[in-house]
Amino acid sequence: MNPRTPLPSFHIHDSVLQASRRVFQDSRGLFRRHEGIVYWAGRQCRGDWLVTTCIAPHARTTPGSFKTSASANATVVTSINAAGLELIAQVHSHPGGFIDHSDGDSRGALMPYEGFLSIIVPNYGCREMWPLTQCGVHRFESGRFRRLSSGDVEAMFRLVHSLIDLRR
Repeated sequence: MNPRTPLPSFHIHDSVLQASRRVFQDSRGLFRRHEGIVYWAGRQCRGDWLVTTCIAPHARTTPGSFKTSASANATVVTSINAAGLELIAQVHSHPGGFIDHSDGDSRGALMPYEGFLSIIVPNYGCREMWPLTQCGVHRFESGRFRRLSSGDVEAMFRLVHSLIDLRR
C-alpha cells in the first residue's frame, strides 16, 4: 500500500468564491440552468497555495455537461501564464446534489497533474460554496481522481477575507 502524499493548504480569497458563484448563476440556456465551469489560479508560497483568481473560459454548456475547446483551454493557459500564476483547480457545477466525479468529469479535466483539484459544486452553484465541505473536492493522485473526505477538506482550505472589520 502506498502512503498518500501529504495534503497541502489552500487559502482562498473570498472574491474568488464570489466570482465563481456569479459565473455559475450566469450559466443558463434559453429556459433552463446549465452547468458552469471556472478555473482557479494562484501562487504557491512556502508549500501553501494562495487562490487569487477565477477564470471563466469560453465553454459550451448544457443542463448536464460542459465542454471547453482546445482553443479555449489554450487561452486559459496563456492568461494564467501572462499573470504569473499557476493553475490550481477546475471548478464546475452539477444539477441537484450530485457531487461525485462522472466519467466525463475525469476525461474532461483541463490538465490533471499530481495534486490537481477538481471541485464540483451542487445545485448549479445557486447557493454559497463555503464551506467547501458542501462540494465534492477531488484530488488527482496516481493517475485518477479521489474524492477527499470532509475532514481533509476542512483541514486543507481556509477562507481569506478581503475585509476584517475590527472597529466594533
